[in-house]
Amino acid sequence: MFPLLMQTFLELLQGLDLSKIEKQPDAANLLLRLDFEKDIKQILLFLKDLGIEDNQLGTFLTKNYAIFSEDLENLKTRVAYLQSKNFSKADIAQMVRKAPFLLSFSVERLDNRLGFFQKELQLTVKKTRDLVVRLPRLLTGSLEPVKENMKVYHLELGFKLNEIQHMITKIPKMLTANKRKLTETFDYVHNVMSIPHHVIVRFPQIFNTRLFKVKERHLFLTYLGRAQYDPAKPNYISLDKLVSMPDEIFCEEIAKASVRDFEKFLKTL
Repeated sequence: MFPLLMQTFLELLQGLDLSKIEKQPDAANLLLRLDFEKDIKQILLFLKDLGIEDNQLGTFLTKNYAIFSEDLENLKTRVAYLQSKNFSKADIAQMVRKAPFLLSFSVERLDNRLGFFQKELQLTVKKTRDLVVRLPRLLTGSLEPVKENMKVYHLELGFKLNEIQHMITKIPKMLTANKRKLTETFDYVHNVMSIPHHVIVRFPQIFNTRLFKVKERHLFLTYLGRAQYDPAKPNYISLDKLVSMPDEIFCEEIAKASVRDFEKFLKTL
């Protein structure tokens, strides 16, 4: 599909999946119009200067080969904008690696997005910056899941704004997580395990954990009479210890039982 010289060059980029690019209806027309010296080489040098390593270029371009059609000055302007907002060079490189389409968005779009998160979440400038560095697709993806989840946390699950702020700055993915998964996890942890909001807030990673794992371990501890999640009482088991440990350590240190006992119990569920 592509001229031999360009195809050979593209195949040299480690991690580039040419088959995926060829499936895109506009890819051939775009790449056929490009001049290696004027278009491709300049963009590659720009990306490398930005901090995208040689072994990362292929993966990046598989997702955003259309960056070759961008005006180089526009790309530089967007980087300069992020630098003006005190994003470091390392921050920008990390963001572009995680969200390859980031620099395809205008300065106005980037500015509006940063303003949205700072205003809606009432975060400081630094916390807003830290949030999008960790999850840069917040700047490129749809805002609808974010708006929906904010309503869910506040109106349906009953968290206060400062609690939501604490959780999302620790686990940014909570802003884009599946609504059903969020509500099911909360319902089980809060209503079945009787864990109050302020304890959940201290360990928001629970929303990142598969619910079946939480259920299995909680039911096993209940069976053993060890399901004690109140930090003010003896033998307290934190949500962290409940879900973050591998089975061997969970059984030995938390359940005070053998892995075999745990496996036998799971067969009864």
